[in-house]
Formats: sequence, structure tokens, C-alpha cells
Amino acid sequence: MVINFLLPMIGDSGGMRVIYKYSELLTLKGHDVVIYRSIKASNMHRYKLPFVNTIHRIYCSIKALLKIDYKESKYDKIVRSFTNSKIRNADVSVATSWPTAYALDRLNSNKGKKFYFVQDYEIWDNQKYVNNSYKLNLNKIVISTWINQQLKNNLGIGPFPIIYNGIDLTNFYSGEKKYAKKGEMIKCLMLNHHLKRKGVQEGIAAFELAKKVYNQLELTMFGLDSGESLPNYIHYMENPSPIELKRLYIQADIFIFPSLSEGWGLTPIEAMAYKCAVVGSKTGFVLDIGEHRENMMIAEPGDFMGIAQYIVELCNDFELRMKISEAGNLTVKKLDWEKSVNKLCEEFGQRYGEHYEI
Repeated sequence: MVINFLLPMIGDSGGMRVIYKYSELLTLKGHDVVIYRSIKASNMHRYKLPFVNTIHRIYCSIKALLKIDYKESKYDKIVRSFTNSKIRNADVSVATSWPTAYALDRLNSNKGKKFYFVQDYEIWDNQKYVNNSYKLNLNKIVISTWINQQLKNNLGIGPFPIIYNGIDLTNFYSGEKKYAKKGEMIKCLMLNHHLKRKGVQEGIAAFELAKKVYNQLELTMFGLDSGESLPNYIHYMENPSPIELKRLYIQADIFIFPSLSEGWGLTPIEAMAYKCAVVGSKTGFVLDIGEHRENMMIAEPGDFMGIAQYIVELCNDFELRMKISEAGNLTVKKLDWEKSVNKLCEEFGQRYGEHYEI
């Protein structure tokens, strides 16, 4: 198959990395894959005043121009904009975000069967425009039950086929985990993010409550932001390299996942691969593969007191923490990229292997 993906030019996220992983796997199966990235930024409709949105669009377009020299992926094709003359004819074309969904909807039918690969419910820019993007005449694929729930509850559409993200287990720690005993320093790890929906403040509040009960507790955070606004007691690593991030996961005993809403949740999945005991919110991947007191500890979104309680319980109960860590590791080993790409091909119209089951 000839397959096109439409991807924004700027940004760096787990969702973008997923698209590149699928491109690699599809190519290995003999498909012809191109990822189109547009220099002309989309109007995100983020601000109330139109001229402010125009300025933001110009800024993002200039930023995209400056980024061109740093592109290294063999799948990328940089275009001025997503137009019929710039996008090749194909068997399948795939939108990867709400702005690219509008762009794909405008393209001619000779670009192939049109899909919208939905990795989150992206209403943080402009809820009206985002919701309307899900109503476009595109074939939707989602990555979690939580996304299907949002589309059903808010728009009355779906459910749509679910394809879980895989995980590259070869890139993760496979040695024996050194579990801290009760009374020893317990190391917590958490992602820092500027979006309120990631629950960073709730996560910090949970940690502080837990530390009042179990004093031998420390918190490390990481993220793309500078971390300047975080409390001074937090050990922070800005934009860690893969090797540095691996070290953080290996050293951590507990990973805090306090998201208020989440399409999937890459970092807690990675933490489980490194045998961290995850304490998190019932959102994203948790609805699909999380089991309370079996492979993670689960609280309702926003319940920082519940998260704090579970952190303390894991600190005091060595056997439970070890059980959660080992079970989480076994769970994520079932997230097989080969099964995921086979299911994607099946949705595109070419069958490989078996249906995805976990």
C-alpha cells in the first residue's frame, strides 16, 4: 500500500513518536510510507481575537522554517502546505491531529481512503473546532477506551476501532529490580507538563501528603519545561536524553501518574517496563490494562488524597510494592508493536496475523 501520514511540523510528543514507529513497521512490511509535514502552520483558534491567532500562526510557521535543517527522518517530506498538488496520490492517507483532520478532509479522493488516527481528545486548543473535527467524514481509529468514552459522551459518536500503542521492550531495563525496603529512602518519579490536565499540581500535593506520613520519601521530576516553578525540594531533569531517562526509571520505586484526563499515557507505561510501581488516575491506558492492586494502584482523576494514601501504602508494604511492580512489567510486555501494526493494516484494508488481544 501507498500510505501518507499528515503530521504538524513543530512539536515533540509521544504521539508523534508513535507515528514514526508505525511508519518504520509499515515500511518493513513492504508498504510505501511518507510523512508529510507542513511549514505553513494551522490556525489553532486558540485565542479569542483573530489577529492574535494570525500572529501565532505566523510565529509557528517561522519556527517550522527554522526547524527544517534538523529533520533527520527518512520518512519526512516537507511541504509548504497540505494541498492536493503537494500530497501524492495514495491508497491510504491518515490525519494525526485535529488540524490535520481538516486538511485531509479537504484533499481529493485520489489521496486514498481517509483515516483519522485519534490519540487523544484534544479540546485544549478550541473545543468547538476540535469537536467538529471528529464529525468529519473520516474513518476513525482510537488508541484507548477512554477516547471512545469521550467521543460517545460528548458527541454521541462511536465506538471506533481501538489499537493500543506498543512498546519497544528491547529498549528497556530487563535486569533485576533493586526494591527499596521499608524504612529505606523510597524514590518517586513524575512527569512535569505545562498542561493542567496532566495533573502536576495534584501529583505534587499527593506527594507532599504522603511525605508527611512516610518521611523517607523523595521526588524526582522530568519534562520539556524548565521546572522553575516547581518546589525546591524536587530533583528536576529538563529534557533528559534517552540514557538519562532510563537511569531515572531504573532508580525509581514509585511512578506517580496524576493525569486528570489522558488519551493513553506513555511515561507510566515506560515506568511499568522498568518495574516501577505505578500509582495513577483512572484515565487513558488505565481503563484498558490497569487492574487495581494487581498491576498498579488506581485512584479517580483529581483524587490526590487517594494517590497519597496509595503511595504511603506501597512504602509500608514491601510485598505489595514488589507484586505491583512485577505484574505491571508483565502487563506491558503484552503491548506488542507487531500486533498493533497488523491491526492497523487490517483497518487500512490488508490483513496480517491475528486480532489484537491483551
